[in-house]
Amino acid sequence: MTQIQTLLRKVRYRLVRDRALARGVQGATLAALLALAFELLQRRWPIDPAWPGLVACVGAGLGVGLVGWLRSWPSWEEVARAADRRLGGHERLTTALQFATEGGWIYARQRADAAAFAGRVDLTGLGPTPVPVRWLAVALAATAAAVTLALLPNPALQQLRLQRSFQTAQTQAAGQVDALAKQAAGQARPGENPAQRQALVRQLQQTAQAVRGAPDAQSAVAALSQAQNAIRQLQDPGVAQKKDAAAAAGQQLAQNPQSAAAGRALAGRDLQGGADRLRQLANSLPGTSQQQRQQLAQSLAQAAAAAGGDPGLQQALQQAANALQRGDVQGAQQALQRAAQEVQSTGAQDQFQGDVNQAINGLQQAKQPLEQQGQGQGQGQGQGQGQGQGQGQGQGQGQGQGQGQGQGQGQGQGQGQGQGQGQGQGQGQGTGGNGSGGGSRVKPAGGTEPVYVPGQAQSTDQGVNQGGGPGQGQELVPYGQVLSQYQQQAIQDVGRADIPEQEQQLVQQYFSGLGG
Repeated sequence: MTQIQTLLRKVRYRLVRDRALARGVQGATLAALLALAFELLQRRWPIDPAWPGLVACVGAGLGVGLVGWLRSWPSWEEVARAADRRLGGHERLTTALQFATEGGWIYARQRADAAAFAGRVDLTGLGPTPVPVRWLAVALAATAAAVTLALLPNPALQQLRLQRSFQTAQTQAAGQVDALAKQAAGQARPGENPAQRQALVRQLQQTAQAVRGAPDAQSAVAALSQAQNAIRQLQDPGVAQKKDAAAAAGQQLAQNPQSAAAGRALAGRDLQGGADRLRQLANSLPGTSQQQRQQLAQSLAQAAAAAGGDPGLQQALQQAANALQRGDVQGAQQALQRAAQEVQSTGAQDQFQGDVNQAINGLQQAKQPLEQQGQGQGQGQGQGQGQGQGQGQGQGQGQGQGQGQGQGQGQGQGQGQGQGQGQGQGQGQGTGGNGSGGGSRVKPAGGTEPVYVPGQAQSTDQGVNQGGGPGQGQELVPYGQVLSQYQQQAIQDVGRADIPEQEQQLVQQYFSGLGG
């Protein structure tokens, strides 16, 4: 039986190998067909990423092939029958296996004959390994078709990816607008108009909801653009005129020792500090002499004449001057308190202007990813018109530093935003730039001429710096000592102004050139 068992093991190994090949090809064919069906379904119901589905198809096909191979594992009786049939054993091996435990002369002779056959048989009689050509052809054809479909563009899949990308950009933009609304709500200041602050916060909150509910990128961009236009309507063009009026009045007050502190603050456009100094001046009136009151009345009258751009401030200063001339100290105190309140209100409105510009810039930043999504969706360029505002920034150095402002409108193409250009004139001895700006004096190239500037930059929160001039008590120092201070102040003012990001970079490049 040893020779018979050895032969049956060899035949069984051959059968297992042949069936493994057949079941493997069948499993691969099923996997290729499943992958082809998956790619076809991708054209209607896309899944991204697709590789998990393809791996599942391959796993399912190979799993079915493995299970089929394990279930077709041949028994010893099946091996014996296959050996007798394919090797010409004439049922010798089958009979010997059936009566392997039987005793008797006849059974022994039969097993001996089967053993002799097993010893001389040639396994080449089993023939070549059968290749499932049809299954293999189907597998190759299905694989080729699936690969072709995978390589061809899939509009449904591209649309799904664009939609997901838009949803990400949409969520991000809505979050940015929500952050702007919370920031605006927390920036309320005494003296400003509460209704304007509420309108700004409400507009930002409504815009965030509109962006979240937008069906596509173009609608979201349109909602942000409309919000920018609506927020711009909250700006008061008369604030700059009131600031100029306060500065002009401050220059007159600075010439009187009693009101010099308030005058310097107002002339330097420090409106909050000017309001505080005016209140201090009002409180100090009872301790002044008659001559000092008359001199102060004259300074207040001159300041009132210079403050024509702000009727409220002009009237309060004139009333204070008249009261002092009459000897009515209490009336003068009340008038100065009203003047301080008017200056504080102007300062709060000026700060609100900066908050509005900051919100507009934030909305512009939120629009950029959505505009890119709109282009990716194949909607083309030039989908709408946008309005833009530009502000010129100029940095002048010498006896003073000035910056200009301007506004303009334009049409945007491709991204739906306008590009504005503006021109303005600075104050002091500096001149305003055109959109990006450059100072009237720069560091000498290779020269030895020293350049002096005021020792401290003063923010106006509207992109305008008041240079140190006569009567303002600012010491001139070499510009290299305060360059970093001017740079920090200018970048802060630019960030609060309604200026495109590209032009903000020009201001940074300007200061980098000065420090080179």
